[in-house]
Amino acid sequence: MSDENALKEKIRPIMEQLVYQLVLDRPQNPVVYMIDYLQKLGGYTSNGITIEEKKELERLRVEIRKFRELEEHENLDNNHGHDNSVTDEDEDEVDDLIEKKVVTAQSRLSRQREGISAEVYGQFNEKRDFVAKFIKKSDDQIQRIKARVLQSFLFAALDSKDLAAVIGSMDEKSFSAGQTVISQGDAGDCLYIVETGELNCYKRFTKDGEEKLVKTYSSGDSFGELALLYNAPRAATVKASTNCILWTVDRETFNNIVKEAAQKKRDQYETFLKSVDILSTVEPYELSQIADALKSCNYNPNDYVIREGELGDVFYIVVEGDAIATKTTEPGKAPVEVKKYSRGSYFGELSLIKGDPRAANIVAQTPLKLISLDRNSFKRLLGPIEDILKRNSTQYVKYTQK
Repeated sequence: MSDENALKEKIRPIMEQLVYQLVLDRPQNPVVYMIDYLQKLGGYTSNGITIEEKKELERLRVEIRKFRELEEHENLDNNHGHDNSVTDEDEDEVDDLIEKKVVTAQSRLSRQREGISAEVYGQFNEKRDFVAKFIKKSDDQIQRIKARVLQSFLFAALDSKDLAAVIGSMDEKSFSAGQTVISQGDAGDCLYIVETGELNCYKRFTKDGEEKLVKTYSSGDSFGELALLYNAPRAATVKASTNCILWTVDRETFNNIVKEAAQKKRDQYETFLKSVDILSTVEPYELSQIADALKSCNYNPNDYVIREGELGDVFYIVVEGDAIATKTTEPGKAPVEVKKYSRGSYFGELSLIKGDPRAANIVAQTPLKLISLDRNSFKRLLGPIEDILKRNSTQYVKYTQK
């Protein structure tokens, strides 16, 4: 067995158990949870000292307290003027000892992590020549797949060449109503994309617990990526509620093409999203979820992004360029400019929050690059800041009342 395969065999059970615990406990901050889990697994506390070192230091402090109490009691009985008791400085020395232990341990952990990072991630991320398998399809099938794939955030970052390679590798699968597609706990080797039909996702939160419906998938949705990302068992059971046509992506294609492009897109968008004022209160984990769901779109000068009065289900943030909002304030007269937009500005939230038609036109003034969230992603990911968006939306009212 090669060093790489041996390393994978050591890591796989750790990752499987970690993913299982994540699914079971559903922590609010998975990153912190995983760090804490791995530290405890390695025998370290959150401060970086080993559990045995912590116990030893705690015992030392207890002994000093006992000795101090005994000395004070003897001094009182003997009515000596000279105090031989253990002072606060003694306990300070113990605190200093603990601090030194912590610093030493953290330094040791840092060196270990750097070594592990170089060894593990260096091997797993090593570039290899990869050629995706090809399954012949008709032009009609390719167009159908492309229409569905582009609805999924996982594939939105792919360039035309990589998208063609992924579509070429896909295999078609049909399932009847009531049929199980994947089962929680089973091994998994592919990702599914829904072309037609609906499927229900069920999760069992305890070993002998009852399955609970947690999500419904429809056209354009994807599922099963956790098994490919972490070589982990299936985290849930998915059953077809109607007759379905699904397309599958194998693990090798996903890891070599889709995963890398999605990570690049996430890194790029997270950096930008941190600069958007309205998202300043969003936690890093939530920010990464928003980045995954974003779609990019471009407009030329004088193009209309949205038109006043039409129904809308998309929220936009400006990445590059300038745009203006125009609104009809008097019947029969041309719309007037009511607002300007530049990098970091956002618009389109009114229709998503209130369900009203678009309140104004948005027109590109320069080449314009936007990122967008659809209605479902907006509600799911931006729910915590919806009140702020509602307050900010009152700026439009004065123009409506003119």
